[in-house]
Amino acid sequence: MSKRRQRRKRHDDSTSDTGTDLTDVADLAMTATRYSDSSKSYRRSSEPSRRRKNSSTPETIEEIVNETFFLKHEEDRPFLTKKRVVFTAGIIFGLTIAWLMGQRTTEISNYISLAFSDLDFASMLPANILVDELLGNITLFLRPNITLLEDKEFYPALDMVSEGVKSYYPVVLIPGIVSTGLESWSTSNCSRPYFRKRMWGTTTMFRAVLLDKMCWIETMKLDPITGLDPPSFKLRSAQGLDAADYLFPGYWVWGKMIQNFAAIGYDNNNMHLAAYDWRLSFSNLEVRDQYFSKLKSTLELAKKVDGRKNVIVSHSMGGLVTLYFFKWVESPTGGNGGPNWVNEYVEAFVNLGGPLLGLPKALSALLSGEMRDTVELGAFGIYVLERFFSKLERADLFRTWGGLFSMLPKGGEEVWGTEHQAPDDRDDVDGTYGSMLTIRSLVKKKENTSELSGTVKVKNHTCRSGVDFLQKHTPKRFNNMLTRDYSFGIVTNEEQMQEIKEDRTKWTNVLESQLPNAPNMTIYCLYGYGKETERKYYYSREQMEGDEDEDVDDVEDENHEKHKRFSDELRGLLKNLFIDSSVNSEKDPRIKSGVHNGEGDGTVPLISLGYMCTEGWKNPLYNPAGIKIITREFQHELGPALDLRGGERTADHVDILGNYELTKDILKIASGRGKELDDRITSAIREYAAKVKL
Repeated sequence: MSKRRQRRKRHDDSTSDTGTDLTDVADLAMTATRYSDSSKSYRRSSEPSRRRKNSSTPETIEEIVNETFFLKHEEDRPFLTKKRVVFTAGIIFGLTIAWLMGQRTTEISNYISLAFSDLDFASMLPANILVDELLGNITLFLRPNITLLEDKEFYPALDMVSEGVKSYYPVVLIPGIVSTGLESWSTSNCSRPYFRKRMWGTTTMFRAVLLDKMCWIETMKLDPITGLDPPSFKLRSAQGLDAADYLFPGYWVWGKMIQNFAAIGYDNNNMHLAAYDWRLSFSNLEVRDQYFSKLKSTLELAKKVDGRKNVIVSHSMGGLVTLYFFKWVESPTGGNGGPNWVNEYVEAFVNLGGPLLGLPKALSALLSGEMRDTVELGAFGIYVLERFFSKLERADLFRTWGGLFSMLPKGGEEVWGTEHQAPDDRDDVDGTYGSMLTIRSLVKKKENTSELSGTVKVKNHTCRSGVDFLQKHTPKRFNNMLTRDYSFGIVTNEEQMQEIKEDRTKWTNVLESQLPNAPNMTIYCLYGYGKETERKYYYSREQMEGDEDEDVDDVEDENHEKHKRFSDELRGLLKNLFIDSSVNSEKDPRIKSGVHNGEGDGTVPLISLGYMCTEGWKNPLYNPAGIKIITREFQHELGPALDLRGGERTADHVDILGNYELTKDILKIASGRGKELDDRITSAIREYAAKVKL
């Protein structure tokens, strides 16, 4: 007799006889219920089962049979039809398709692109706000929930508690760019459904981008002239510790760090997160939100309550915000705290992954709305992204975010290199990182715009000329806002430094400003390295034969028609300027998809992370108070394959906030044991710093 017939016979016998077989099934049901008592979700469901234990009505018996039938017959199913096998096969199949899509197979990409070109994904999705819950559940589902890979949520702090480590100094956390949630406070136009919902951070953002893209873009933009709120739209930074603990469900930013602080005794009385609207320029943070005035009050009150100075822990752009705050609070035209304020209220400044000299990634984002993340999507991915949210739209949005401008590379050729040599060049590869932009112009014939003239122009741009190119080929309003708030030069003598002391555009540039008069404060530079990091870009552009680049500085706002004509020509230029993803190199594997990667933490190059900490601030010109600088590096190590956040030894720019060793260092500083820490430099930063020509 076949197995199928045997199973059918056993089923028929069990349903026709209320004696032995049904008792066996009931016993099996109770056994399963007792087994599930170890799980919280099943403990709640076990009560009805216990109430049914002494009942023998036909309805109860049938219910027990229905609940337990799968338990008796799961083992008899053919191997290839078991749920785990099918689920695993589905994952493998999906990954295979994703890999094939990532390959540069033009035929497949073009076919799929045409097939999906007329689909309106937004119209297929529900317009109900409940889609937020759907997206939230998806993100939670995608988060790995494998016991062996789960992070220990309160470690390494719990281990340190047994060593006597406990809270001591008040702590203020200052997050970086894009890591703080932004809430909508608009009550007009399309914003009403999103009132007090986060348009950046949480799944509401995904819903708005997918279903109401233009409203989301207008909400996220700032006024391109003032850099403040545009008419009818208002976003404000979320407040409290949950403003930047998780960016969206399952993706922690400061969450693990906060857990570890709590494990040694911190709470929201002696730990504060100074969230801010990272879109705003630093000067506008004070103009609109009085951010620095509030931060000053927070630090003063914390010392008054606890009787101890504060420890400031900043991440990424938060380090630049902190340095700007130090200049502002000492200035008689700013916070007017006096020359000794920082020394009196700040015990230590922990600069975690701070891009002190900027990063090339900001240049490419503002120039063409592109970066490594967008060009490595593959042909199909780029096609979908361009149709949904094009590089022109992205660049137009980015150019209103004054906070992003602060991340542009500073120091010019002296720091980042010339066309022929850069401090962080590698000996094993020809070429240099010094030409931060290499732009290849494909010249077309005017008679036949579809044909090339045979002329190809190649222009290399260094850091300084690259920023000049950005200013020249972007709208004048962008250039005005950039020069109004920021400076990217170098000061090399004390006389000049004193002349520009009250120039606020210099306060974000560590090479044009001095550290505060705080000899008792210690600065800790903690950062990762060992990951490929964007350092140089290969661009292509289309240009008509005989045409020269239009200089936007000639545009006069008073002449509307002339402004419109130049604006149209400019948009045409930028539309044809793009990172050439076809540029790859067999000799240098770090050149991929038009991006030449260097050394760093995956976002910030090593030269920007470590030069000032290891060399620049040793110069009394930039550190007149002789503040002690301690630099500790963390080399990136790959974690478990299924751990999407890299594990406890990751040195990625964001994921390093979950690095165990780094967390230990920060907890030691906060608990008053910072003196146990010394320099730990294992990268080539000292070698690179020695080649910087300052």
